[in-house]
Amino acid sequence: MSTIAAARPRSHYLPFDEEESLPTRVKVRSSLRTGIAWVALPLVVALAIAASGYISETAQGTALTYQIAALQAQKAQLASSSQVLAQELDQADSAGALNAAATHLGMAPPPTWQVLTSAAQNATDPLLPVLLALKGA
Repeated sequence: MSTIAAARPRSHYLPFDEEESLPTRVKVRSSLRTGIAWVALPLVVALAIAASGYISETAQGTALTYQIAALQAQKAQLASSSQVLAQELDQADSAGALNAAATHLGMAPPPTWQVLTSAAQNATDPLLPVLLALKGA
């Protein structure tokens, strides 16, 4: 007899014969598969989270590597610029450059030299005894 029942308790299995029933072996196999699926699901989720974290860290590491390379190039450029500026400063502070700048401004060395004496040698200085006492003389 090949008839299909209108209402069956198991809608996923529709046998063609009334006498046919779901074998117990299939029930055990499907419950075993369901159990394995529920056990494997957290493992798959944990693996997906770990993979996502790894990808994120790798991307961040790559970005930092490029940033380090850019900063090292900038450091080399600044060191070169600093060296050039130090050379220019040394040239500007040289005696020849100062003499040329002073000549350009109309300055010239004095025709005669004069030695100045300090005011502390003057005997009329009222602070001389105090300074000598502080010195311990």
